[in-house]
Amino acid sequence: MRTKIINANIVRRDGILENSELLIEDGIISRIGDCSDVCTDSVYDACGGYVMPGFIDIHSHGGGGYDFMDATAEEMRKISDFHLSHGTTTLVATTLTDTWESIEAALDTFGKLGDSRGILHGVHLEGPWFSPAQCGAQDTSTMEKPNTKKLAELTAKYPFIERISLAPEEDSDFAVARTARDLGLVVAIGHTDADFDTAIAAAKAGYSLVTHLYSGMRGVVRVNAYRVAGTVEAALYDDSVTVEVIADGKHLPAGLLKLIYKCKGADKICLVTDSTRGSGMADGEEFMLGKVNGGTRAIIEDGVAKLPDRTSFAGSVATGDRLLRTFAELTEATLSDISVMLSETPARVMGYTDRGRIEEGFRADLVVTDSELNIETVFLNGEKVK
Repeated sequence: MRTKIINANIVRRDGILENSELLIEDGIISRIGDCSDVCTDSVYDACGGYVMPGFIDIHSHGGGGYDFMDATAEEMRKISDFHLSHGTTTLVATTLTDTWESIEAALDTFGKLGDSRGILHGVHLEGPWFSPAQCGAQDTSTMEKPNTKKLAELTAKYPFIERISLAPEEDSDFAVARTARDLGLVVAIGHTDADFDTAIAAAKAGYSLVTHLYSGMRGVVRVNAYRVAGTVEAALYDDSVTVEVIADGKHLPAGLLKLIYKCKGADKICLVTDSTRGSGMADGEEFMLGKVNGGTRAIIEDGVAKLPDRTSFAGSVATGDRLLRTFAELTEATLSDISVMLSETPARVMGYTDRGRIEEGFRADLVVTDSELNIETVFLNGEKVK
């Protein structure tokens, strides 16, 4: 099957190829540039729109009214379809702090998807190995100390676990992080009360990612009148660490987005949604974070999910295309850099070598937008799905 995309402004890391063409053969990008000499089965006219790699969201709890913690296999597919319609072509399903019985029930369901995962690539365990002092909207009653034996059991039973987030100060001698690294997992600092020195030491021990920078972590605090730097400052300082950023325009204001972009650059930022079942719902609606029965109640207000007492955000209601438009609106980042943060950097962090860039030989997971960055079309593995 051959498809030609014409009249496209192709977004790549080194700039935009204006009024260009792209050839897809059997789901793979086979040529970039003039394709006029090639006969194809179909032609898609981008009409001067932007063509960029499909978004890779490495942190999503759900969407479209469903949460990975209690979704059936069919509902997990519906979460997948919801985010696909917003430009995400690879999604990492994320659990949250709960009993192991509940977490493993979600993992069991994910495993039942088999080869029918759609855009779902693997699983991110976000909790329960966190600091209660930085719980955010996560339940402190089921938080516990990191455990290497438990991690080994989980990864043996659920080989699709790809990454974990945990508080390094709770991880004695960083043993769980070292074990996870040896198992090939991506290890992230998350929901942590670690100070600067602990976070820097954690990075040296294998913590290569920071889960939703600024959210659920210590920044500068005063101790006996002296300022003490925290994980936020360590993440901005340490060039070896990549950071997640929830660029919904709510979790972080424009000033902090600009600061992070200046300090880290596009190659060290993953734009993530941290989306919940509330993604797709409107202001004024309520939903349960985690399981419908036994989760945490949240409300949607001002375009973001909050705990009812307004003490904390509760994940987000963002989608990939919202991240795209928000970062473009609130910062001076180039469209090429924003595309890198949405696709190429997440792919590199997760070790996905076949996607995330518009290059010959890469999967034809593509997003086509208009000039205002609204999604017009999505291609998944070369097939037009929206």
